Amino acid sequence: MAAAACLAPEMVFADVNIAVIAPKAGEYKKFGDELISGVETAVNEINDRGGLAGEKINLITVDDQCDDRIAVSTAQMMAVSSSRRDKMSLVIGPFCPNAFGEVSDIYAKAEIFQIIPTTVSRREAQHRHKGLVKMVGYKERQAHDFFAYYQKTFPNHKVALVYDGDMRPVVEVAAALQEEFRKNDQAYNLKTFNFRNYNNIASLSAEILNSEIKIAYIMGQPEEISQLARSLKREHKYFVVFTNRYQSDETYNRILGDLAEGSYFMALPSLKDNPAFTETLVRLRLLGVEPEGLSVYGYSAVRLWEELVEQSESFNYEKLAEALKSGKFPAAWGDAAYNDGNPEDSLPYGIYRLYGGEYTQVY
Repeated sequence: MAAAACLAPEMVFADVNIAVIAPKAGEYKKFGDELISGVETAVNEINDRGGLAGEKINLITVDDQCDDRIAVSTAQMMAVSSSRRDKMSLVIGPFCPNAFGEVSDIYAKAEIFQIIPTTVSRREAQHRHKGLVKMVGYKERQAHDFFAYYQKTFPNHKVALVYDGDMRPVVEVAAALQEEFRKNDQAYNLKTFNFRNYNNIASLSAEILNSEIKIAYIMGQPEEISQLARSLKREHKYFVVFTNRYQSDETYNRILGDLAEGSYFMALPSLKDNPAFTETLVRLRLLGVEPEGLSVYGYSAVRLWEELVEQSESFNYEKLAEALKSGKFPAAWGDAAYNDGNPEDSLPYGIYRLYGGEYTQVY
């Protein structure tokens, strides 16, 4: 019923229906808004030039609130809409990996093409359907990119890896980061801490500081990440904090205030300095749009689907899936190829530092 409430107000039927599923309220609203904005820009661009393959595109936005039950019930509701008038041709998302296997199974069985515009774990990537595209790659890539920056900027410094052991995607990234240090003979410089092993943030913070560590990579729930970062930086103003922007952004700035300055955030790259993005950037600016954050990836998801439709000359699920096998596709970050819906190359993470309320990419 929750999914029905999300869908009903915006369901206006047209020739071809597509949906973007992302949080529209709560702590992840900012990122949901970015994704939706990018998808809307691409759909408006297509419709303004007369549609795609002679069809107008109707966009439905769904707030799944990053909730497993809503994600599943949304997929089930879309799956039963099978008439030409209301069938969904494409789903972009969800932003959160809510019940990933169950949701993608439902869409595949209903022959609804699905593009995930953000990173997934390698475990999730093993869940495959011919009409399921993980567009940009893997969450574990951030471990490789963090270690490369660490080697360049903080060689031989001790690092606290702090993670939430109850969050499987976080545990998987933590394991990948431990492997990076191990295979580069730096395991002695990494000390791990599980939030769940401590009764409170103060005791965890004290143990990190007593270990004479001045750098922490923190992953988990936004509130816990932010409280720990504040505790560490209140004791040592220049303590270096790294975290994942999609886990911490709004909460982090609210809780830390001025202490947030100088913090590092792992996130998908903005692409503005990528030569392959120049054409897309010019196109968007001509439309009066300045791409921000994940809007680039929402926009790119629609453009990938558009390319598949044009190649296959069809909106048919089977034909789109077959077209996906045909080779490389122009993406905002360069040509991309997919093997059973998984990218041949995972997009690298960018590393951003917060200065004066602005995120500056440093790597």
